[in-house]
Amino acid sequence: MSLVSNMISIIKVGSIAKRLVVTVQNSKLCINILNVLYRLGYIRGFAIENKKCIKVFLKYTDNKPVIRNINVISTPGRRIYTRYEGLRLDLRKKSSGFYIISTNKGLLTDEESIIFGRGGEVLLKVS
Repeated sequence: MSLVSNMISIIKVGSIAKRLVVTVQNSKLCINILNVLYRLGYIRGFAIENKKCIKVFLKYTDNKPVIRNINVISTPGRRIYTRYEGLRLDLRKKSSGFYIISTNKGLLTDEESIIFGRGGEVLLKVS
């Protein structure tokens, strides 16, 4: 299991169990994903504990988790890439949530990648 998939499953289970803090493994990609989630207000924050661990502070509103659902799209065995034109079409019929996309400008949401005109590997779908 990849580190991203492991991190996502820990965050899912922690939010269902109403935990305030969960601990995940440290990697650059995990830190960048947590930065995007923090910037958009889906987590309260995170702290790098040591070289191996990151503490993630989960966020709740009205005793319900802010992250209702989070899914891994690209896996190490099956990479999914998209162009920003395809995202523009998908954004019109989007009901809720967003995609996190790895581009040459760093990790961006689907709206930011349309603004910058960049496509890339679709990592996660968060709602």
